Amino acid sequence: LPEDLRKRIPVSLHPVIDPAICIGSGSCVAACPEGKILRIHDGHAHLVQPESCIGHGMCERECPVGAITLVFGTGQRGIDIPHVSGVFETNVPGIFIAGELGGMGLIRNAVNQGTQAMRHIGKQGRSKDPEVLDVVVVGSGPAGLAGALIAQELGLRFEVLEQEPTIGGTVAHYPRKKVVMLGALEIPGLPRIRTREMSKEALMEVWQQAVDAGGLEVRCGVRMEALSSDGKVITVRTSAGDRRARHVLLAIGRRGSPRKLGVDGEALPKVAYALREPEEWAGSKVLVVG
Repeated sequence: LPEDLRKRIPVSLHPVIDPAICIGSGSCVAACPEGKILRIHDGHAHLVQPESCIGHGMCERECPVGAITLVFGTGQRGIDIPHVSGVFETNVPGIFIAGELGGMGLIRNAVNQGTQAMRHIGKQGRSKDPEVLDVVVVGSGPAGLAGALIAQELGLRFEVLEQEPTIGGTVAHYPRKKVVMLGALEIPGLPRIRTREMSKEALMEVWQQAVDAGGLEVRCGVRMEALSSDGKVITVRTSAGDRRARHVLLAIGRRGSPRKLGVDGEALPKVAYALREPEEWAGSKVLVVG
C-alpha cells in the first residue's frame, strides 16, 4: 500500500461501508461514541478517520440496512470475527463469547459484554444435575471476571479457569505503567470508575479488589484444551480434567498462547514470551524471535 494509506490502517476493529447498500441515514455517525470516525457525504457514510477507531461496533448495530461490516486492518487482510447474537451467544447453543475474542476493543466493552452474557445465562434456569455446572468461565480478563462476578451475584454454580498463574488476562501482560483506556466503567461489586485512563498496575489492583470483595475463586494454571456439546451439556476438556456445564463463557482474548520453538533452554528464566519490562534488557545482548 502507498505510505499515506498504510499510516491510516486502523489497528483495531473498524467499520467498512458498502456504498451500494448505504442510504445515508446518519445513524452510524450518531451512534459512534468517538464522534469522528464516520461522516455523511454525498448521501452516503464514509470512513474518514479509521486510525482513531477503537472498535466499539455500535455503528454496525445501529445501521438500519446492514450496510456496515466490521474487520481488522483492511477489508483485504482482515481476520474473521466470531458471529454472536445480541446476548453474545454463538451458533453453538450454550457457548458465549465476550471481550477481545469477539473483536471489540476497549475494556469497558469487555466488561459490559461479560455482564450481559452472564445475566442472560442466569435467566436460563439452574442445572438440576449436581455433576453439571451452570456455567464455566474461561479466562480471567475484564470480560471473564465481570461475568464471573455476575454469576456469583446470581447464585449460579460456576467455575473460572485461567491458564496463566495470575488473573487479569491480556491486561496482566501489558508493559509496566502502560496507560489503559477505560471510559466510564462499572465493575460488579465496586463503585463506578469515572476516569478515562488508568495505569496497568492500578487497573490490576481494581480487579483484585473486585475478586476479593466478591469472594471469587479463580482456578489459575488450568488450560482449556477443547469443547464439545451433546446439545444439552457442554464438556470442557482442561489440563486439570473435564468440566461439564450447561453454558460456557469464552473470554480468552486474542493474545492466546505463545508458539514455542521446541528447543533446549526455552524454559529457562531468561526466556520471556511477552515484552513486559523492556528496561530490564537495556544494554544486553538479546535474541528476538518473531
